[in-house]
Amino acid sequence: MARTFPVSLAEAYPQLVSMWHPDRNGSLTPDRVGTGGGRAWWRCPAGHEWEETVISRRSLPQWKGGDVTACRECSGFKVRRVFPQCGCVKMVRPGTREAEHAQCYRCRTREFEENAPRIKAELSAAAEAAAGRAEQLLDAVSLPRAFPVGLAVEWRYWAAGEVRGAIAAEQVLAQSGVAERALARVTAAVEPSMPTLEVCTAAAARDGVVKILGRAYWAEGWRYLLSGLPREPLGAEHLAAFRGHLEGWLEDWAQHVREEREAGRRVPATTAEVTAALTEEIREFLRGLGDGAMVYKEVRVPVVPDGKTRYGRLDLVGWAPSPAIPDVVVEVDSAPNPSSVQKLEFVRDAGAVPLWVRFGTGGVEELEGVGVIDVRQAVRAATVG
Repeated sequence: MARTFPVSLAEAYPQLVSMWHPDRNGSLTPDRVGTGGGRAWWRCPAGHEWEETVISRRSLPQWKGGDVTACRECSGFKVRRVFPQCGCVKMVRPGTREAEHAQCYRCRTREFEENAPRIKAELSAAAEAAAGRAEQLLDAVSLPRAFPVGLAVEWRYWAAGEVRGAIAAEQVLAQSGVAERALARVTAAVEPSMPTLEVCTAAAARDGVVKILGRAYWAEGWRYLLSGLPREPLGAEHLAAFRGHLEGWLEDWAQHVREEREAGRRVPATTAEVTAALTEEIREFLRGLGDGAMVYKEVRVPVVPDGKTRYGRLDLVGWAPSPAIPDVVVEVDSAPNPSSVQKLEFVRDAGAVPLWVRFGTGGVEELEGVGVIDVRQAVRAATVG
């Protein structure tokens, strides 16, 4: 049979021929394997045996010291360890966490998968029970005086989850020092979690969002909060144009839904279904802001609505790479929502386009500088006739 590789392992690396295991590779030999071959068995002059890919064996990582024939065990790079709990024999690097476990990684993984439902339930219960201890630990963390109250609440919420999970891991999984490390990690995250004006300005121009504590925030909102200056005052004619375009878009959608219903096809019926359908339509509308436009759902905004303790979230944010196109924020509500009013007024003051789509029940409040789009009758006619 003609070989399918240009150069064999024996031709390219003759020094590895003597390491080819004579009994555990079947009919394969170094002259019948290419330099990109798969896994094979090897044996060093000291008698150590192991399985390794051809590519890995012929490579020259730092631990080999330039010797392609180096053995991990002979060089001390790895040691053979018998895991006391499962009895498996594996090669591990000295001083690593893997070398300290009572079980090998494969057995630990299999045991976790077999007991996953029980372990997850125990971890969840332990994390809930650890709430008091986590709060006590976080009480000792000093926050900077300039730290915004809303951001402090967000940090506390995030940090509590991290610390409670770590306490649960110590109790259920018998992991040591996890809670202490988690507390150090969330403490170290305090200063970096406070965004700077420079970071927010760059994020507003890059893609419209800034990451804080692993969550996406509206960058233009933070830039406005930190500077007090909107990106560019939005004229009434521009707001009216955006409002008119979206209003026409949703009227077309409602007409299409009505035609589908009259044809006997299923259409959105519940409030949740109508909200989801409207949201998807508005996403398509916002994608039309231009090439490279980005559309985000549930992006956080640095506003704590009355009666709430955490920052609010914007239903939809449209961002365009052109600096001439302002961000477009859309809230979708099936009933009057005071929180939406506060968020949209902040959006307006930040110089973006605030649009409020209202359907369902309740009156529709007109807000100065906010494009309110009333689709109550259109949605009702489309979905229930």
